Amino acid sequence: MKECAPKKGALTALIVEDDQAVCDLLQKIVEDHGYSTVACPTAASAMAAFAAGSPALVLMDWLLPDMDGLELSKTFRASKRGQYLTILMISGKDSPEDVATAIAAGVNFFMAKPVEKQVLDIWLNAASLHGQDCLQREKADRALDKIQEELADNNLQLEEAIGRANAMAMEAEQAYIEINQIFKTVAGGIILVDKHCNILRCNDSFLAMAGVDRKASQEHKCYEIFHSCLCNTEGCPLQRIMKGEKRLESEIEKEGAEGNVAHYSIISTPFKGLDGGVLGIVEHITDVTERVKAEKALAESERRYKELSIIDELTKLFNKRYFNTHLPLEVERASRHGQPLSLLLLDIDNFKHHNDTYGHADGDRVLARLGQVIVEALRVSDIPCRYGGEEFTIILPTTNGEQATIVAERVRASFAGVVFQPTPQEAVQKTVSIGVAQYREGESGQSLLERADQNMYEAKQSGKNRYVLK
Repeated sequence: MKECAPKKGALTALIVEDDQAVCDLLQKIVEDHGYSTVACPTAASAMAAFAAGSPALVLMDWLLPDMDGLELSKTFRASKRGQYLTILMISGKDSPEDVATAIAAGVNFFMAKPVEKQVLDIWLNAASLHGQDCLQREKADRALDKIQEELADNNLQLEEAIGRANAMAMEAEQAYIEINQIFKTVAGGIILVDKHCNILRCNDSFLAMAGVDRKASQEHKCYEIFHSCLCNTEGCPLQRIMKGEKRLESEIEKEGAEGNVAHYSIISTPFKGLDGGVLGIVEHITDVTERVKAEKALAESERRYKELSIIDELTKLFNKRYFNTHLPLEVERASRHGQPLSLLLLDIDNFKHHNDTYGHADGDRVLARLGQVIVEALRVSDIPCRYGGEEFTIILPTTNGEQATIVAERVRASFAGVVFQPTPQEAVQKTVSIGVAQYREGESGQSLLERADQNMYEAKQSGKNRYVLK
């Protein structure tokens, strides 16, 4: 293989000719046309030169030592670069059939031997024009290939994006189905509210609670549909969550159109957009009216039970159990603070005779009336009790014996003035005997009670309807 010194910016011509004299002549003429040349005596060396360089023009003989020139032309054309190659075949074969065969094998121009410079110049000029066309076509094809590669890459990216979008759409559809299921099956009302108080979505349970249809829920603000004491205040769950709170629990009561009051438990949480920003709230509303009623009934029952455990049902005074619990406490308090304490023990005079004469029902009326008289005569801090049967006690904190006699006299006189009418024809009055005792330092509650009992007994023995203090 013989190469000439390359010319700067010149195209390369590959000359495949095993006749050295012809090869030298071809090289000279071709170089005069501005080409750099590479001469190869065999097809094998020509293919190596073609692979190593980028010739724009090939001049070849038909008959070569190692391969038919037509096969070499086909080999060149089979490569991508060979599609833009200008091939000029120079051969002793020059019949029309030979020319057609060469053209079919990929040859562009055909010249018969012997080589004549004037003829070769013409073919080289034509080859040069053809080569320029090939170069332009190659550039265009490369640009097209690049565009196609970019399009293919873009198509791949688009397909991937479409795939992701489809996956997201499927996920969104599944989420929508699940949300629908939640809205349909969850116990209680569900409502989705934006930051402007518009109801974006709600379930049938909420519409039933609010007493409106779906069209009304879409045309009105949430506070117009389901108004509560929290609406348009600083306690509004929507306003609080828009300011950053995460989860709120509240209970409200609402008065219905018929005046009935319903109670609702509301759990409010934020709902967010894809960027994580809070768009509004989701509220789960549960009707807890029956629970509230049950709680109130239980509280009332407990209060009533406690009251019954310490209150005498007939007189509404404290009972003996309460007295036995609190007398020691008052004694201890009086001792600790050095304050006076007095105790009254009352007994209705001749009460057994009244019961035997007029019956227990009328006796109960006497007992109840005495309870009222006692309450009316006392302070809030005093402790009146029904001790048992017709006996009553009154614990008087911060009260000395002399002051206690004033209370005793007030009760005695008031009760003696009450007129009972056990029968339409009879009117009777009842009296009480009262024992008064003042607490003595160091004594027990039981001792204080026994002294009051002794004084009450003495009042009975002294004629009844009086009090005794000793």
